[in-house]
Amino acid sequence: MDRRITLQRATLAANAYGERAETWGTLATVWAEVQYKVGGGESLQSDQVFSEQRVHFIIRYSSDVSSVRPSDRVSYNGSTYQIEGVQEIGRGEGFRIVTTLRGE
Repeated sequence: MDRRITLQRATLAANAYGERAETWGTLATVWAEVQYKVGGGESLQSDQVFSEQRVHFIIRYSSDVSSVRPSDRVSYNGSTYQIEGVQEIGRGEGFRIVTTLRGE
């Protein structure tokens, strides 16, 4: 676990016009092992083709990360990864965070 990642969670806050807007705040910054999965794919959204890369982040369990969920996201190396699933490893040893990196 030699890579630093940031787990982020969306919150609603008022913008300059008093409207509620989604902002991302830091849930935790932790050490992780990064595993790039073979294969990937492409998807078509709004007449644009996006590439997809599956990446797993392995992190140790702590109370800071015990509430991580698929609606959160991972920031790593300047990119944002959408969380697809969270799998517990062992009995409270850690988590495997299954993510997808989407790009144009």
